[in-house]
Amino acid sequence: MQFSLEKISENIHYGKTKEYFKEVLSSYHNGNYRSAVVMLWSVAVCDIVFKLQKLIDLYEDAAAKTILNEMTDLQVADPKSALWELKLIDDVHGKTQLLDTAEYENLRYLQKQRHLCAHPVLNSERELHSPNQETVRALLRNTLEELLVKPPFYTQRIMHELLEDISESAAVLNSRKKVKKYVESRYFSRTSPTVELNIFRSMWKLVFKVEDEDCNKNRIINLRVLDVLSSRNIGKLSETLNGDQDYYSNISPTGMPLSYLVYFLSKNSSLFPLLSDDAQLKIEHCIKNDPIGKITGWFVKDSLETHANDLEAWIKSAEHPSFTPDEFDAVLQISDSDEWQEKFCKLVSTYYATSLNYDQADSRFQVSIPKHINLFNKASIICLATLIEKNSQCYSRSKARQDYEIIKSRIDVLFGDEFDYEALPYFKRKVVVTD
Repeated sequence: MQFSLEKISENIHYGKTKEYFKEVLSSYHNGNYRSAVVMLWSVAVCDIVFKLQKLIDLYEDAAAKTILNEMTDLQVADPKSALWELKLIDDVHGKTQLLDTAEYENLRYLQKQRHLCAHPVLNSERELHSPNQETVRALLRNTLEELLVKPPFYTQRIMHELLEDISESAAVLNSRKKVKKYVESRYFSRTSPTVELNIFRSMWKLVFKVEDEDCNKNRIINLRVLDVLSSRNIGKLSETLNGDQDYYSNISPTGMPLSYLVYFLSKNSSLFPLLSDDAQLKIEHCIKNDPIGKITGWFVKDSLETHANDLEAWIKSAEHPSFTPDEFDAVLQISDSDEWQEKFCKLVSTYYATSLNYDQADSRFQVSIPKHINLFNKASIICLATLIEKNSQCYSRSKARQDYEIIKSRIDVLFGDEFDYEALPYFKRKVVVTD
């Protein structure tokens, strides 16, 4: 898909900058490339000034205040000089975190192109310098992505605002999908990968190490933000952990932070070998002894089949664990293969079929079967019916006939009239209505 200058320009942070940039685009589309470059430089400088002023207004930022004061002094001292423009760029790069080195160098290149376009610089053929369309388009794209669409804040201030914001909005942001949509729209659509990885680093410690009142209260929503960051920067995570193993291996030895780390690693398993040996030992202990660890700790097993067998044995054991809908979701998300889907259906069937009484069977059915019934194939639906047949707490309960309409509907889809109910007399009584 071709990059759209118009589309991304709609994300320019400041309204004034967006209006100014329309003039740049107009010149570009009309083939007036020199004019586009000259105006683009002016727009970039104005946008930086707007951002510095915003830092002063929001945070009383001392560096921003000094830079703008010195800029004003230079303008007053020599109104015809443009030296203040270059000093502004140099100071913003050197004294703030608004521009990284690559962004700074691209702006310096833009300034050089602006100089060539704005002055009577003649080539050997006595012609004015004229940048080609590809050069101007690249200048427009770099300036948009690296400056104009970015909000005026530093990494640590993003962290502060982000944490405060999502904590206050936690009641509304009650699903992974909502968290992703919210933080990408409000924050990450305008941040660079470097900034996102810095936030990832800070979030890692808050979710997997620190235990205090605020962290405990916000651990779930912070984990969801961490999930968003990891999916957006998946190609850089291994390098990030490799480059700072001690930091990322400094995890909580027990408790919810460690449980949440196992859950996170179940979706980012390539990161587990990058942690230190002592961190891996903590994680392996959690997988053996903690419910969330047992549910999601597939990545230390020999195979997914081994993990499925371990879960089935645990469900059947005297420990008789209870699963929440979110925990079953985590099990299902371990793999998207057909083989894992069938094993998952066997697990939820076993979970329901090991109910100890009618009340438990009522609740377990609702947690395990209706949401997942469309995942069942012929083999797994036969397995479910067969397991039901073996437990009177399942087939004799009062709600069974109503509940089993869900199973009957799936059987009809898969088998039509060819399902053998005769081999399952107790189950048959609940799903086959006789005249």
